[in-house]
Amino acid sequence: MKILEKGKYIFTYILILALFSCSSSDDRDSNTMPKEEIPEEIPEETPPEETPPQEITYDESLPYNQLPVPATIASGKTWVFQPNPSDDFNYTFDETNGRVDFGPNDKWYNYYHDLWDGPGTTYWKYNHVSVDGSDLIIRASRWSSANEPEPRFGAPIKMNLSGQGVSTGSITGNNQVEWPVFVEAKVSVADIALASDVWLLSTDNTEEIDIIECWGGDENGNHLFSDIIHLAHHSFIREPFTDYQPRDTGIFYRQQGISSWGEFHYNGGDREYSYIGVNWISPFHIEYYIDAKVVRVLYDKAVATKKGDSWTYGYPTFTNGILTEDTSTGFQALVEHSTSKYYAFDKLKAASDASQVSIIDPYNYQNGAGMGKKKDIIINVEAQTWQAAAGRIPTDAELEDPAKNTMKVDWIRVFKPE
Repeated sequence: MKILEKGKYIFTYILILALFSCSSSDDRDSNTMPKEEIPEEIPEETPPEETPPQEITYDESLPYNQLPVPATIASGKTWVFQPNPSDDFNYTFDETNGRVDFGPNDKWYNYYHDLWDGPGTTYWKYNHVSVDGSDLIIRASRWSSANEPEPRFGAPIKMNLSGQGVSTGSITGNNQVEWPVFVEAKVSVADIALASDVWLLSTDNTEEIDIIECWGGDENGNHLFSDIIHLAHHSFIREPFTDYQPRDTGIFYRQQGISSWGEFHYNGGDREYSYIGVNWISPFHIEYYIDAKVVRVLYDKAVATKKGDSWTYGYPTFTNGILTEDTSTGFQALVEHSTSKYYAFDKLKAASDASQVSIIDPYNYQNGAGMGKKKDIIINVEAQTWQAAAGRIPTDAELEDPAKNTMKVDWIRVFKPE
C-alpha cells in the first residue's frame, strides 16, 4: 500500500480502485444494457493552437440564461437555452415527508432516480430537500431509526455502523439531457465531510458524467480530500458490477489558495459559489469547466489537463490487458504526448491519433457507443462508502449546524448548439 504525503497527493492505490464515484457506483441489481448506435464520426471543435482563450466573466445582475456560455461550439452554431431542464430556483418549495414533483412545470422530484436510498451510510429522505426563493437547499442530519422520515426501507443498519448514518437529500430532473449539450451549475458545497454532487446518469445506471463531486469539509481526517473537485465519468457493467473511470491525477482539480472547498464556499456564513460545467460534445468528447474556464478535456483516446499555467496532453496504455499503472504513485499512467501554454484541440487530437486505447471506455463496457445515452440530472449529498469505511463521517454537532450542513445551488442551466 503506497501512501503519498500531502503536497504530492495523499491517496492509496487500493483506495483509488474503489474511490471517487457518485452513488451509481455501488453494486445493485443489474440493468439491461441496450445496444447503442455508434456515431459515424466525432464532432471536432478546433480552437486555434497557442491562442489565449477569451476571458469570460459573469455579470450576476443578468438573468442566468443570459450569462455567456464559455464552452466550445462548432463553427456556425449558436447556444440555445433549454428552459425545461434549467432552473433558477427563484421560488419556494418546503420540505415534505413524501415524494413530490416541484418547481415550474414540475421540473424535479425530491428523490433519487430509482428506488435506492444511497451509498455507504447515506439515507436519502424526501424532507431534506427545499427551495428558499433563491437556492436549492439539500441538508444533512444524523439518521435515526426512531421517527425515521420517509422513505423507509427497513434494511439493516448500513455498513453495521450504528449511530453513523446520515440522512440527506437527492433530487432528479424530469427532463433528461442528451449530447450535444452544455450543463452548468452555480454551486456552494456543504462544509462537512460529505460529497456534494451534480451529475448526469443514464436510466439504466451504466453511464455517468460527474459535473461536480466535492468532499468539502476538512474535519474528521477529510482534509486529505477537501481541497479537490473530482472531474470524472464512469462506464459501468451492472452484473457483475464493474466500474471504469479515468484514474490519472488530472481527475483532481485544485485551485491555488483553497485548502478546503467547504470552508471557501461557507465563507464565514456569507456563502460563496463556484460555476461548474460539462460540455458533453459527443459520446467520445467531454469538456469540464470551472468558473467559466476549461480545465480538462477527454477526446476519444487521449486527455488534456490544465496543470498550473500550461496544458499537458496524454493517453493511456494497456499492460497485460489492463490499464497501465504508475507504480511510483499508484495512479493510472499516461504517456505524455505534448504540452502547450493554452488549450489546443489539435494537440489533443494528435495525442488521440497516437493512442491505441480509449480514454472514454477502454474496456468496451458500452459496446463501442461511448457516453451516448440520454441522462438524468441528479443533485445530491452523500456519505459515500469509502469515506464511511475510513471514519470520515460528520459528527452530530457538525450535522446540527445549519450554516455548514447544506449544499446550495443557485441555478442550473442547459444549452444546446443549434
